[in-house]
Amino acid sequence: MKSYEFLKNEEFTRIVHQTLERVLSLLLKNGVPFSILTNIARVNFEPKPPLLVTQKFEPFTLFVLENYTFSSAKLTDDCLTFEAGFGENNFASLVSVPLGAILRIVIEDLPIFLNMSIDTIKPAQQKTSKKEDNLKNSLEALLNNPENKNLFKK
Repeated sequence: MKSYEFLKNEEFTRIVHQTLERVLSLLLKNGVPFSILTNIARVNFEPKPPLLVTQKFEPFTLFVLENYTFSSAKLTDDCLTFEAGFGENNFASLVSVPLGAILRIVIEDLPIFLNMSIDTIKPAQQKTSKKEDNLKNSLEALLNNPENKNLFKK
């Protein structure tokens, strides 16, 4: 099995999800603010922020969970949910991030978790979007960004 194929392995993906869930749970339990780098195509908003706000989202968007956003964070059904405000008017939305859409967890400037799995497990309630169809997968885009080359040794 080639390494790329292994990253898609369902058992490997489940192990990564379990570890990710445990790390997030520990951070929340201990009151440690953190940031998550996400594949924005898989993130859901309720209600959806205005188009002027969502147009500014990059394919990989960093969410900083501190203060009110951190205190509203919960782990449920293979998702991290939190409330956040967007744009100049601080438009309030409930953000739901499937675990497979979390690529990295950072405390201050220190990455503490890197999700190397290519997520083939999708929650039943998750809908695919045009953005998701346009991105082959999170790992390919992450690897194609020259700024991320220092994360991987060849």
